[in-house]
Amino acid sequence: MQRYFDIRKGIMLGFFNGREQYDELIEPRQGQLMFDGCDIYWLIDGEQRMSETINNAIGIWLADGSIEEVIFEQVAGNP
Repeated sequence: MQRYFDIRKGIMLGFFNGREQYDELIEPRQGQLMFDGCDIYWLIDGEQRMSETINNAIGIWLADGSIEEVIFEQVAGNP
């Protein structure tokens, strides 16, 4: 089941570009997160980028208020 989240505070996501791993600071209003039970995706500009960030980060970010779960209808771009 896919879960969606608004970003409320800056979070770091790890990505891999095929040659190296890098971190990117994601600020509020820079897209949303989607978690499919296994992987974390950053949803931005109509695209989804899979993050290398460990999936237990979702619980940590929820607990400290960095992200907030939203229902599917509230995800940007959905009618």
